[in-house]
Amino acid sequence: MGSIDVKNEFVISKFLDRYDYDGVEEILKERGIGEGDLYKVVSACKYLINFDFKTALKRIESIESPKIKNRRKIKELRQHLLNLIEGYPEAIFSELIESLKMQCVSEQYIDYLGRVYRLKEALLKYIFISGQDGVKKKQISMIGYMVSKNNILKILRKRYKIYSGSLSYGLTEYIKKMNGRNKTFKEIISILNSKEMEELIKLRHECPVGHGFKGVSRQDIQSIYGEPPEVMKDFVRVCILMDLKVKIDRHDDMNRLIEELVERYVGKRGDGENE
Repeated sequence: MGSIDVKNEFVISKFLDRYDYDGVEEILKERGIGEGDLYKVVSACKYLINFDFKTALKRIESIESPKIKNRRKIKELRQHLLNLIEGYPEAIFSELIESLKMQCVSEQYIDYLGRVYRLKEALLKYIFISGQDGVKKKQISMIGYMVSKNNILKILRKRYKIYSGSLSYGLTEYIKKMNGRNKTFKEIISILNSKEMEELIKLRHECPVGHGFKGVSRQDIQSIYGEPPEVMKDFVRVCILMDLKVKIDRHDDMNRLIEELVERYVGKRGDGENE
């Protein structure tokens, strides 16, 4: 069984601060801990942040120690992964918003802008689908034909006489048409279609995740929206207005658990001693 010295424990902690699970995996392999339950937990987190939910779930379910497998955080992560695979809105929005935080920390600002764009679009889709007759919120999945661009644009044309090739514009017109006087929806639209949000999305279109090749710096985002994490607060506010409960510190919880498991290896006790 491998062990971890104090120096490597410190390096692992720094990697976790940046959600760099690849780096943690490499250290564990170098220290002869490339097959145990600690490694499986780290691996699950790595696949989760890459939105490979099924592989992350397989890693969690392969944990052998009952004492680790029955930890509350592990059980919660397993359920979260199941919810993500099913496309449950609260799970999807929680993961999307938390990924914004991780991209800020790791200074991946091009990916950050791509996520902002997808989040806005996904929230508009949710508002639209949840407002359709006969659709119960518990039945909504953010995966599949129901939330596809083609399906939504088709419904907008046939049912609401809204003709637009732009999903964002079409959904905004729908919300104004159906809920224009509702204070809650007015606030939602004021956030999602604010001048600052539109400027961020314009910047996204100009960079490699959009249609251009422009680079993006923290200063570019600050000049438009303030500090990069600020947009997270606005997305959380939209979720609250839509009565969606989101959790945006799950990865921090998992990092604390990983650090706790790592401490066991500093003492050379390994997986089996964890409770």
